[in-house]
Amino acid sequence: MALLLERAGRAVQTGEGTVIVLRGEAGVGKSTLLATFGERAIEHHAGTSLLAGYGQAMLNSLASDSFQPVRECLRSLTASAQRSGSRSALERVVSSFGTHAPDWIESVPVVGQLLAAGVRTGQTFVESGRGTVEVDSRLDQLVRLIEDLVSEHPLLMVLDDLHWADTATIDLLTTIALRVDGPLVLVLAYRPDQLQSVEQTHPLQRAVFRLCRYRPESTVIDLPRLTRGDTEVLVRQAADGRSMAPHVVSRIVRLSAGNPLFAESLVRVGDHGDGSAPVQIIAVLEERLSYLSGEDQRLLETAALIGYSFEVEYLSRLVRQDIDDVYERLDVLYSQHGLVRPAEPRGDYDRYVIHHPLFAQILRERGTANPPRWRRQHVRFLEILEAESDWDDEMAVRAAAAAVAARNRTRAGELALAAARRQFTLGAVSKARDLARIAVEQTPSFPAYALLAECLSAEGDHVGGTNACAAALACAGEEPVAPALEAHVRLLWARNLRMTCQWEDTSRVLNDIVAAHSDSGQLLAETLMLQAEVALCGPIQDAVGCIALCDRVAAMTTDAEVRSRALGHRGLAHLAANQPADAERLLTRAIDTARSTGHPYAEYEALHWLSKKTMACLELERSWELLEELARMSQNSGVASENPPHLRDSSRVLGLQRRYPEAAEAFARYLDISLPTAFGRVATTLACQIRELEDIHGRAAGERFLAELRGVCREELLAADRCARLADHLWALSHRPPGWDAVSFAVAHLGVAAADAEAADAIFRFDVPSLAHLRAALRGTGGGA
Repeated sequence: MALLLERAGRAVQTGEGTVIVLRGEAGVGKSTLLATFGERAIEHHAGTSLLAGYGQAMLNSLASDSFQPVRECLRSLTASAQRSGSRSALERVVSSFGTHAPDWIESVPVVGQLLAAGVRTGQTFVESGRGTVEVDSRLDQLVRLIEDLVSEHPLLMVLDDLHWADTATIDLLTTIALRVDGPLVLVLAYRPDQLQSVEQTHPLQRAVFRLCRYRPESTVIDLPRLTRGDTEVLVRQAADGRSMAPHVVSRIVRLSAGNPLFAESLVRVGDHGDGSAPVQIIAVLEERLSYLSGEDQRLLETAALIGYSFEVEYLSRLVRQDIDDVYERLDVLYSQHGLVRPAEPRGDYDRYVIHHPLFAQILRERGTANPPRWRRQHVRFLEILEAESDWDDEMAVRAAAAAVAARNRTRAGELALAAARRQFTLGAVSKARDLARIAVEQTPSFPAYALLAECLSAEGDHVGGTNACAAALACAGEEPVAPALEAHVRLLWARNLRMTCQWEDTSRVLNDIVAAHSDSGQLLAETLMLQAEVALCGPIQDAVGCIALCDRVAAMTTDAEVRSRALGHRGLAHLAANQPADAERLLTRAIDTARSTGHPYAEYEALHWLSKKTMACLELERSWELLEELARMSQNSGVASENPPHLRDSSRVLGLQRRYPEAAEAFARYLDISLPTAFGRVATTLACQIRELEDIHGRAAGERFLAELRGVCREELLAADRCARLADHLWALSHRPPGWDAVSFAVAHLGVAAADAEAADAIFRFDVPSLAHLRAALRGTGGGA
C-alpha cells in the first residue's frame, strides 16, 4: 500500500504519469488492496481534485464485451467526479466526453443524459451541430479524452483482472500508457498464472514487456501471500468477534497457506464444516455456497447467467419475484454472506457484482447442470434484452450469447454476425473473430464466412483466411450476393493465397477477377496491384512485369494508399533489378504519398519498404534510424503491434553493427511474439542472419551472436517451450559445416518445411536475387556501408 501511494503521490506532485503493474494469484487480495488504494489516494490528494476510476475485466467468454473494463473504468471515473461534490469537475468530464470522445458516450449513460437526450454516438453528436471536428477512431478519442482530463486533474485508472481481457483492450491500455503525458496513474492488475500458454505468449505479457522497455520508470509489484502471523490476524478479524479455538485458527492458517480469500472462506464455513475442510479454493467456495437456502442459491445462479455484474431488474424478471424482494435478498447476500456487492449502475439500471469471478464460474456451472432450465432462462433473458432499444456494443454481445445458450440458431447467427461487425469496426478483431465463428456455426452464410475471413486475415492467420474465403464463395453459389461483395471476397482470397505462397491459385483467382471486372476502377486497381506483388515475389520473378503493372495502377487510381503501394513495389522491383538509385527515388515518393492518406499503417508500410532498401545496401546507420522510427510509430498508433517486422529486422541490423547482446535480445522478442505457425520461418531467418554475419564479418561474428542467444536462454526471457526450441536450434547451428547454405540447413537440421524455408529466405533477401551481387556492385561504385 505504501509503495502504491508513494508512486501516485509522486505522479501528482511532478505532473508526470506512472504505470504500476500489480501481479498476484487468485484470492491473494489484489482487488481489496486496489479498492483501498483508490479510497486513500482520493483522501490524500483531495486538494488536487484527483479523479479515480476502477474497471474489472470479466472472464473472456462469448458474452464478454471488448473494452468492458475500460467502459467500467470510465463509468467509475465519472461517478468519482459526481461524488467529489465539485460541479466544475463533473462538467469538465462531461464536456471532455462531448468534445473528444463522442463514441464513448454510450459507455457512460450519465454523460449522455447531461449532454442531451439522444446523443449516443460520435456521428449523432456531429450531426447535432454541437461538434464540428472530424470524428477520430475510438482509440484516438479515448487518448484525447484522457489527455484533456489530465491537463486539469490528476487521474487514477485502475484496471483489474486483465488476464481475462481481450487483445483489443490490452492494446488500448498499452497505447494510453505510452501516449498520454501528464499526471496519469495507470494501475494494471492480473494473475500471472493465468497467462501461461503452450501455443503463444499472452498479449498481456507482451504489453508488460513493452511498458517496461519504453517506460522504464514503470513499477512491477508482485503481491505475496500473507505470513502466518498476518493470516492469523486476518482469520480473527474475519471471525467478527466470534471466539475461535486455537487449533481451529491454526488449521485455517495452515490450509489457507497465506491466501486471504481461502482464509476468509474457511472462516465463513467455520463450524458448519464436517471437520475436513477442503484444501482447494473451488471446494471452499462450493461449501460456502452450500449454506445458503435453495432459493438464494438459484437466485445467484440466475444472476451469474446475466453476467459477473448483473442488473437487478433483469434478475427480478427472470426469477419472477417482486423487485423489492430481490433487493432485500441481495442485501442479505451482501451484508451477511459477502457474496455480492453493489456496482456502478448502467444508466437507469441498478447493478450488483458477484463477489469473485470464481463464484460466478461455479454458479454458471451449477446452472448448466440442469440444461432445460438453463436454456429456458436464456430464452427469457433474450426476450428481455430484445425488448430494449438502442443497444450499445456491450448489449449486442450479451444478446448474441443469450441466443446461443437459448439454442435459437437463427437468432444467434443474426445477433452474432451483427455484434461481430460492431466489434470489428471497433478494432476488437479477436472478439469479432469469435463472434463470426459463432455466426458461421449457427447459420452458415456468405456474410458470416466473409467477416470471419476478414478477421482471420487481419490477425495474420492466412490459412484460416483462405479457408473462410473459399467457404464464403461456396455460399455465394447458393444465395444471392452482390457482385461487388463477391469480388471483394475473391480479392481477399487471393491475398491470403499469396501470403501462403500458393502462387498458381493466386494467379488464377486474380485473372478471374480481371476478366469479370475489367471496368471496375478501384477493384481492378487493387487486383493489378496484387498481380504486381506476385510478379515481384513469386517463384519466377518478373521485375519488368511488376514495374509495368505498378505504372498502370498508379495511372488509373486516385486512391493515395493504392498509389503508395504501386510506387513502393515499383521501387522494390528496381532494387531487385540492382538499381538502388531508382529504388530510393520511388520509395521516397511512396512515403510522401502514404503520409497524405493520414493512415498510420500506410506510412508504416512505406517506411518499412525504404528500410528494406537500406538494409540491402548495408546503409546500417540509416537502417537503424528508420527502424527506430517504425518502432515509435508502432508504439504510438498500435500499427503492426502484434507482429512487427521492424522487430525482426532490428535484430539483423544490430548484429551487422556488432551490437550482439542487443541483437540477441531483439531476436528473442521476435520469437516471443511469433505465432506457432511461423516457427519454421523464424528458424530460417535465424539461419540466414548467422550466414549473413559470417559473410560480412567472418565466422567469429556468427559464433558471438550464437553465444549471446545462449545467454538469452539462460536468462529465461522466453516462455519455456520457446526457450527449448531456440536452444535446440542453437545446438544444431553450432555444428554447421564450412560453406553451409542457410536454407538447406534449415530444412535438413532445423525441421523447417521447404516452402517455409524458401519463403523466409525470399523475405530475408527482400526478393533481391543475390544480395551479394548487389553489395559487390555497390562496393565497386563506392556505395553502401
